[in-house]
Amino acid sequence: MYEQSKMDRNEECLMHSFTVHDLTQEKKKLQASYEKLVEDLNALMDAQEQRAVIERKDAETTMLQEKYDTLKNIAAAQGTVIRNMKLKLAEEKKNLQIHIDELKKTVEESNVKLEGIKAIING
Repeated sequence: MYEQSKMDRNEECLMHSFTVHDLTQEKKKLQASYEKLVEDLNALMDAQEQRAVIERKDAETTMLQEKYDTLKNIAAAQGTVIRNMKLKLAEEKKNLQIHIDELKKTVEESNVKLEGIKAIING
């Protein structure tokens, strides 16, 4: 009976050892699984941060592109205004030159008439 009791205890001890071994193995697997989840979570958080940074940069790029387009349109409009003003000034200069030429012609005609009148009076 003593021997039987000793054998039963040894067998129970062996069964407990197997149970402890199995639980230890399961704990290692759970620990590995937990570490993998932590790594995945960190990777996800990093990816989210990178996406946020990219979205901010995209927003800044879009804003800068809009400003660039606005400045480009303003510069083009200014160029058009300057060209139109130059054309108008050239046209006005041409008209003024025509008036000056007409006035010179009138002055010359008046001088010729005046010379004719002086010749008649002196003559």
